[in-house]
Amino acid sequence: MSIQKPFPAPVIEPAQVWDGLTAEAQAGAIRLMANLASHLVAQYPQSTRQEFASCRHDSPPSRSGPNISIAKP
Repeated sequence: MSIQKPFPAPVIEPAQVWDGLTAEAQAGAIRLMANLASHLVAQYPQSTRQEFASCRHDSPPSRSGPNISIAKP
């Protein structure tokens, strides 16, 4: 009996997979993810009561002017 070496799985970016799906398959995937999120919230309701500052969407992010660079050398 010979021992088979595992075949390495190719590295595929999520964007490559998503772009290859039909619109109907994308909608189905979104429904499944929404269903999963709903179940997680129902299972762990205490963890959904705290909102972190980085997740707040009360005001739009400030944008720099076109001539201002915020990059640091």
